[in-house]
Amino acid sequence: MSRFLVIILVLAALLFPLTAAAGTVPSAADRIARQLDEQLMMRYASDDSDMSKKQRQALARSQIMIMGTTPANINNLQAASPLARQMTEEISRWLVNAGYRYQELRKGSYIRFDRGTGELILTREVRKLTSTRGTGQAILAGTYVVSGEQVRFSMSLIHTTSNEVLAKGTATVPITDDLLPLLEDQPLGSGKVPTVYTRLQ
Repeated sequence: MSRFLVIILVLAALLFPLTAAAGTVPSAADRIARQLDEQLMMRYASDDSDMSKKQRQALARSQIMIMGTTPANINNLQAASPLARQMTEEISRWLVNAGYRYQELRKGSYIRFDRGTGELILTREVRKLTSTRGTGQAILAGTYVVSGEQVRFSMSLIHTTSNEVLAKGTATVPITDDLLPLLEDQPLGSGKVPTVYTRLQ
């Protein structure tokens, strides 16, 4: 019986780093989204009505349309990584779950069927977009910086007409082996992920 218990403990110790690493991006996104939400609620869910706080916040969230963009590398604002795109996806998940309206800017004008990859509606090709105009009140934008051990994200919700920053949130994602492939784009169609990495410190 004690041998079985030892095996269970060893397996748990080996699997813990994997599960912890897998949750770092979603948990960092949740922290950013909660910061953004708290600041927006201070602005738009005022307590001068007969509604409860929960009702006021639900109403305020339902009236805010957010457009999401990809965080840019702070050292090169023309560059982004798969990790940055994933961060936007995770933050938008939290915002939609909280009741905000969210506009997907990458929606294509038609569904593309590809034998190898399946049915696709999202695109990064401007000429294939269903619309080149956004209608949101706020734009989710931000930057990230990569250091030897972590990636620091700084996200803002910017008012679309006045450029006023409505809310800001930050979080850090530790660089783990499973995140290394997400730090740089691989060539299109390569399907290859490097097996050896060099990290400059």
